[in-house]
Amino acid sequence: MSCTCEPVGLVEIAARLDRRRNTVDSWQQRGLLPPPRWTVGGRPAWNWPDIEAWARATGRLPA
Repeated sequence: MSCTCEPVGLVEIAARLDRRRNTVDSWQQRGLLPPPRWTVGGRPAWNWPDIEAWARATGRLPA
């Protein structure tokens, strides 16, 4: 099973979605983000393709 793995943290998610970091923090705290795939250095990390698909499905992906 192969994975197109592209780990991203909250800062990178905010930058790629052109949102403020506190907005992305709020999404995480409210359970709106998909569950993180990994923990890196004690912090949650997501796979960018998962976040990109979620952002597209929820209307949060910038044009």
